[in-house]
Amino acid sequence: MTAAIDTHALLELVWAAPLAALTVVFAWGLVVYGSARATEARRDGRAGSAAVHAAVAASGAILFGGAIVLGLIVMTSKT
Repeated sequence: MTAAIDTHALLELVWAAPLAALTVVFAWGLVVYGSARATEARRDGRAGSAAVHAAVAASGAILFGGAIVLGLIVMTSKT
């Protein structure tokens, strides 16, 4: 009995998995960096800088959440 191997799906996995992993890591890094710097700036009394860093953290959180939701949709879709 011979097993059929879907080479197209394997090749897609080769580039999609690292891209997804890098996106999630980068997004979470933005959350950590932005929130840490915003806290530091707020403590030092720099409200403008704190707001910018909070926006960076919020952008990272949105990107992170979107990547997780997209990953769940892709995993549960029947193709």
